[in-house]
Amino acid sequence: MNEKANILIVDDDASMCETLSDILEDKGYGVVIARDGAKAVAEAGRRHFTLALIDIMMPGMNGVETLRGIKKADPGTTTMIMTGHSALEGMVSDALKAGVDGVLYKPFEIAAIVEMIESKAETRAGPPLIDLKKYRVQPEALRLIPEETARKYDVIPLRIEGDSLVVAMSQPENLYTIDEIQARTRMQVRPLRAALMDVRGAINLHYRALDEVESEIEQLASADLARVPAARILDLLITGAVKDGASDIHIEPQQDRLRIRYRIDGHLHDRLSLPLNVHVPLLSRLKVLAKMDITERRRPQDGQFTISTKGRKVDLRVATANTPRGEVAVLRVLDKSISVIELPELGFLPDSLKTYQKLLQSPSGMILVSGPTGSGKTTTLYASIKQLNTEERNVVTIEDPIEYQFDDVKQIQVNPQIDLTFASGLRVIYRLDPDVILVGEVRDAETARAVTQAALAGSLVLSSVHTKDATGALFRLIDLGVEPFLISSAVSAVINQRLVRRVCPHCCSLREVPEEERLAYEEEMGKARTQFYYGAGCNFCANTGYLGRTGVFEILVVSGEIKRMLVKGASAAEIRDQAVKEGMATLQHAGMQKVKEGLTTLHEVLRNVFY
Repeated sequence: MNEKANILIVDDDASMCETLSDILEDKGYGVVIARDGAKAVAEAGRRHFTLALIDIMMPGMNGVETLRGIKKADPGTTTMIMTGHSALEGMVSDALKAGVDGVLYKPFEIAAIVEMIESKAETRAGPPLIDLKKYRVQPEALRLIPEETARKYDVIPLRIEGDSLVVAMSQPENLYTIDEIQARTRMQVRPLRAALMDVRGAINLHYRALDEVESEIEQLASADLARVPAARILDLLITGAVKDGASDIHIEPQQDRLRIRYRIDGHLHDRLSLPLNVHVPLLSRLKVLAKMDITERRRPQDGQFTISTKGRKVDLRVATANTPRGEVAVLRVLDKSISVIELPELGFLPDSLKTYQKLLQSPSGMILVSGPTGSGKTTTLYASIKQLNTEERNVVTIEDPIEYQFDDVKQIQVNPQIDLTFASGLRVIYRLDPDVILVGEVRDAETARAVTQAALAGSLVLSSVHTKDATGALFRLIDLGVEPFLISSAVSAVINQRLVRRVCPHCCSLREVPEEERLAYEEEMGKARTQFYYGAGCNFCANTGYLGRTGVFEILVVSGEIKRMLVKGASAAEIRDQAVKEGMATLQHAGMQKVKEGLTTLHEVLRNVFY
């Protein structure tokens, strides 16, 4: 233990600070507690701290600016931010760009923090911090350490050098871990130090690539597929899609091959090519599972089925259609093991998030979520239900399909075979004493009238509709035969949304952009700027420059004036102008705000948000 090691804690949680301080001081560490950012930066300027723990969400403090200030005052300080899983969009990303060394998510055990501090606070004479994203990982090195072991010890094998295995670890001074790896691999271990988040990202990336499923899929192209059962091929395609986080699988016959593509983060990627003689047995197997007519190849069909892969339950929605080169099939992948995310993690701007959370507290009325297919409407609806699902509320849904099962929520699956539609299901829901009703989608006139009546009857109704902007959702109801005066009474708000890819935080940097992109930003934001964050491409983002997606939202609150305009027959453009006048941040402005914050790129916003 190093008695001279000093720890800086920047937090306003008195109980946690007192407990942690007592434990660390008993162990011989010096502890300083700062209740605000200015004091924290001043303390960092007075003395060296081995480690700084910063509550990035502390009220009244800009956590990222405090982090930058500490880094500037003492670049040698190891910094860790503390935050909740419901951190506002961009906070963690901004901290990464500011050079934070790691992230701790609350709630956490004090003992775990002490353990981390003890390892971080030891003298820094160990191996230097490496930039893991620049390392090429040898597949033969990966095979020496199972994925389960790598995750348990937060270690990623890099390469084999003679009789030694070079590994990257967040705690290379942990002799117990090194001994365990040496015993498992029967090789000498040479540790390199890397940031914990980099190690975990590398594990996710490289073990996915090494997985036996991936290997088998790659071998299919050269295998004698006449001997491979169609069931096995389909299982491999689905398992590979789940591992890659794909939302859709496209099976497309071409002139000389069967093309397989995955949609990942909204973009299609070629996965592999198979011989054409696989096409018919593969489609037949798919139809059997989805309970479709195996003999019908000319008419479009749809169906669904559920499988388990690698211990994960996955629902597949299947659609087929005939083309001159044969039947194509698209499988929508719904991974039921993925938890519903919280509202603050969707991507709302801070003011928009407050507005939406306030709307959800209304006892009645209707909130519509609009946008094109694949824009994340269901994710928003589910995050809303997760917040509304409390002991004092009775939440009932009618869905097609049920993509995630909630505890303590009554969920009804649409079933046309027994005449259970959205509209007829609503009549059932009325008798279940609902406080909150979720209707998966407003597709027809009958459903439109039914959700309107439900909202007028005293329930809070959530639903989705396919329109390009928020005002379009109101006029879609009119097109479906709902009277404007009923819409003005029933609809509380419309949320319109899109999804854009996020800039990879591991390889992002400022760079010049084409003039047309720069001018689009200047026109929307009213401020000239020449450089913007783009990802260069690295191991963590498969050299795309993007990692994950975030939502872009506009919220049209149906105010008293907008109600009057609807009844009087105002146009969509007039209502939109009024909403902007009342403070609505348009989809385009929200997208550009994310560009300003470095969360996404101008290219993504212009491609997905502007119309």
